[in-house]
Amino acid sequence: ELGNAIRKGLKNREFVVFMQPKCNLNTGKIVGMEALARWKKTDGAIVLPGDFIPYMEETGLITDLDVYMWEEVCRELRSVMDDGKEMLLPVSVNVSIADVYALDVPEVFRTLAERYGVPPEYLEVEITESIYARDTERINDMVRQLRKDGVTVLMDDFGSGYSSLLALKRFPFDLVKIDRGFVSGMLQDKTQAAFVPALTSLVHNVGRRVCLEGVETMEEYEAVQKLGIEVLQGYYFGKPVPAEVFEDKYLNSICGGVRSNRNRA
Repeated sequence: ELGNAIRKGLKNREFVVFMQPKCNLNTGKIVGMEALARWKKTDGAIVLPGDFIPYMEETGLITDLDVYMWEEVCRELRSVMDDGKEMLLPVSVNVSIADVYALDVPEVFRTLAERYGVPPEYLEVEITESIYARDTERINDMVRQLRKDGVTVLMDDFGSGYSSLLALKRFPFDLVKIDRGFVSGMLQDKTQAAFVPALTSLVHNVGRRVCLEGVETMEEYEAVQKLGIEVLQGYYFGKPVPAEVFEDKYLNSICGGVRSNRNRA
C-alpha cells in the first residue's frame, strides 16, 4: 500500500521541495540552501522523510524521488530567474547509492541544467560519506565528472562512519559537511566538544571548506564562531520551509538566528 501510494504521489506531484538555509559564519548572509523532500498528501497532511525515505531506499524507489527532486529544484531555480529576482542561490540535493548504480548521474544533471537553462554552479550535490566505501572507482569518476561540469560536490555526514578519513583522502570534494551528531551535546561533554574543532582543522588542512550542520541554539552558535567554519546550517538559522515561502522569507536577508543574535547585541 505504501509503495502504491508513493508511486501515485510522485505521478501527481504530491512531493514538494522544502528549503533550509546555509549561512556564512562571519556575515550571517545566506549563501545557499538544501532541498529537502516532504510528502504533501491530498488532504493537506505533511509526511516527514522518516516515514517514507527508509522504504524508498529499501525498494529502489529512492531513485525516482531523487530525480524528481533534482528536476523540481531546477524548475524552482528557473522560476526565480524568470521572476527577475536579484538573488539566486545554489541549491544542494542528495544523491543516494541507488542513484550511482541506476543512473548516469552527471548526464542527468547535464540534461536537467540544459532543459531549464540553469547554470551548473547553482547546483550542488550532497553525497553521504558512507557511499564512498562501496565502489570507489565508480564514485570517483562520478564526482570528477560532476565537478568538471561545474556542479559543486559535498561530502555529507562526515565523521559518522568508518570510511570518513579514506573518503577525505581519495575524493575531490568542494566542501565537507560535518555530521550534526557532533554538535548535539558538545556544550555538556568536554570530550565531544573536542571533535568539532579537530574535524574542522583536519578538513581545512587538506584544502576543503567546512559546513557544520545541526546548530540549533545561540550557545552552540557562539561556541563554534572562532573555528573558521565557512558555512553553518541548522534550526538556529532557519527551519526547512516550502520553496515559495523561502523566497519571500530569506532571499536577500540575514539568517534568522544570526539576526536575532545581533539584535540582542
